Amino acid sequence: MDTSSREQRISKEHALIRWIKAHDLLTFIILTFVLTFGAFFVTMITGVGTVFDIGLWGPALSAILTTAVTQGMPGLKELLRRLLHWRVPVRWYLVILIGWPIISILAALLHAQITHQTLSIQWSRWSGFQTYLSSALLLGFWANEEIGWRGFALPRLLNRWNALFASIVLGTVWWGWHLPYYLGNQGINPDFYPFLIYIVSFAILMTWVFNHTHGSIFVATFFHFWINSYYGFQSDKLPLADPGGETMMEGWLLAGAAILVVLVYGYRTLTRDRKSSVRVELKTWGSWN
Repeated sequence: MDTSSREQRISKEHALIRWIKAHDLLTFIILTFVLTFGAFFVTMITGVGTVFDIGLWGPALSAILTTAVTQGMPGLKELLRRLLHWRVPVRWYLVILIGWPIISILAALLHAQITHQTLSIQWSRWSGFQTYLSSALLLGFWANEEIGWRGFALPRLLNRWNALFASIVLGTVWWGWHLPYYLGNQGINPDFYPFLIYIVSFAILMTWVFNHTHGSIFVATFFHFWINSYYGFQSDKLPLADPGGETMMEGWLLAGAAILVVLVYGYRTLTRDRKSSVRVELKTWGSWN
């Protein structure tokens, strides 16, 4: 390879890196969708489900790769620090642990009342608590996507917009990322469209907790893990003939909770202190020292 072609290649590489540094959030989103949707289509062609499981790491891998390129080792260390940041006020763990079951149980009760269904506790199934814990750990494994959504994307959105609008934008992107879950032989499952209400409301509540826990990715992951795992737990112990309708009711209750948070804490930061909204330095590093 001659000197001129090598210099040209290096120049192009540097131009690409400069573009990534200038558009880190867009890079993250594009890479996330390419990894996850690419894995989905490979799974559709090959029938190997493990490929799609790997694709679910799209947000986390994209966050790590984009951070490595734009911020180097200091950025990765900061991402890891926030991932391990679990020492937050206990009340926020209680909000997560108690708040979601209240919404979920209330949704089941309301839906059963409206549709005239019988809601009975299946006491015999409570003996499978150990099985539930094993499943919960598996579901928690998939909550690694929070490294991307709340770890990488949300702080950058908060640097640009107020907390409410940032949450709506992130929630909409997050909703679109879930599309493969709703694709089938007959196209897009109609449940995908109302799911937007559910996930945007969830994103607003996540930002509310995020801004009160100093940008903790650990707490965001725990929040995500608890919603996923508890949903499976309750549906097994308090079964309804129409679980889809119950999920829709949960979505409306989540929306109500999100509206209440905005009204009480304000749309700018979703906190009582306007300065407590999480900020990240967008400075880039050229070395790994």
